[in-house]
Amino acid sequence: MEKSSGHDIEKVSPGSPAYAADIRPGWKLHRIDNQQIGDIIDYKIMESDDRLRLLVQDEAGIFRRIRIIKPPGTPLGLYFTPPTISIMHYCVNRCIFCFVEQNPTGMRPALYIKDDDYRLSFLYGNFITLNRLTEPELERIIRLQLSPLYVSVHTTNPDLRRVMFGTKKAEKGLINLARLVDSGIRIHAQVVLCPGFNTGSEMERTISDLSTMGSNLTSIALVPIGLTGHRCGLEPLRKFEPREAAELVEKISVMQRLFLKERGSRFVFLADEFYNLAGAEYPADSEYEGYPQLENGVGLARNFLNELALVEQQEALPLAKPFSVTIAAGHAASSLMELLAAGFSSIDQLSIRVEIVNNEFFGDPVTVSGLLTGSDLIAALKGKDLGDAVFISETLLKDESNFFLDDLTVNEVESALNASVYAVNGPLDLHSKIRGIAGK
Repeated sequence: MEKSSGHDIEKVSPGSPAYAADIRPGWKLHRIDNQQIGDIIDYKIMESDDRLRLLVQDEAGIFRRIRIIKPPGTPLGLYFTPPTISIMHYCVNRCIFCFVEQNPTGMRPALYIKDDDYRLSFLYGNFITLNRLTEPELERIIRLQLSPLYVSVHTTNPDLRRVMFGTKKAEKGLINLARLVDSGIRIHAQVVLCPGFNTGSEMERTISDLSTMGSNLTSIALVPIGLTGHRCGLEPLRKFEPREAAELVEKISVMQRLFLKERGSRFVFLADEFYNLAGAEYPADSEYEGYPQLENGVGLARNFLNELALVEQQEALPLAKPFSVTIAAGHAASSLMELLAAGFSSIDQLSIRVEIVNNEFFGDPVTVSGLLTGSDLIAALKGKDLGDAVFISETLLKDESNFFLDDLTVNEVESALNASVYAVNGPLDLHSKIRGIAGK
């Protein structure tokens, strides 16, 4: 009936139109409305209709024709392997700070993959370099107005770009960036700051150059280089010192005030790590202007504190029974976790203890709490009285799965710790889960 191999369905969202139509993971999608599906962008355009005819193939190889009627624009709820449906575009740069190049051995293959795909940037906010973008891809982005895109810039100095990106094609990324901005594509830019390379006057040049590209260059996020204990045979790099972070916080604060007057936006934002390292207060909620780069670690701490304030405003009803919990987090989140414990202290019959976990898997100097692994948790918590439950951040688990970055599962960690482990998404979710488990 159908000669194409079809597109592998990895996940079907519960409650979605596809789920209601009994489509299941492991099946293949071949056509929509008798049209072939080139890639994920084609699929997203096709699924926006309210009436669809799908040709799918179940796990037994049997073809099925399924009609779906849904509200216009409602997603079908299908996710594919690969997520682009067609061949994914991989990164061919050799950035001096690439985190993937610093991964320890022995992790699952997917964690060593570097994508540089404009489709994933548009759909999921992945950062791309634009260095490898072809003319047909550029024309397609502009024709379909695939906006916003998230672009790793790092520097606008052509010579320095060749060094930092590790490719002679690095200058092409700037040319492509200018063309996209001029064609109406909104861009959120990322600059990974590496001390001694793109800091100081080079950083100021990059910010200045990007600011002159017009209003479609919407925001710049400055994030610190991430280093692990597994940098072997790579460019010598170092962490930021607290003094440097404090100076940067002050410098960017001045720039933000100037840009606010000139552009009506603060334009350039610092990742939370800089404020944490500098021992400075996080900016107010309004200063993040809607959190355009939240997933890039810009404003996560303020968002956390906003949620904690909401929890503290709720009536502190006692739990139905005594309930003792452990909050496990990395060093970078320690101050926030202490504030969280204090904020929950008014709940009668609740006892919270914070356990700070060392990152042994990725090694010193990594301190990012989202990079803690299952083995790190076991090493730090095994044999301790953890109370009735252990709570961790959802960021420790890969892509909403049950797996930590070292491929241990939540169930395996629970077995090793002899404790129940729950992943939560912020203070409000923690509050809800505690009351759900312990009783109101």
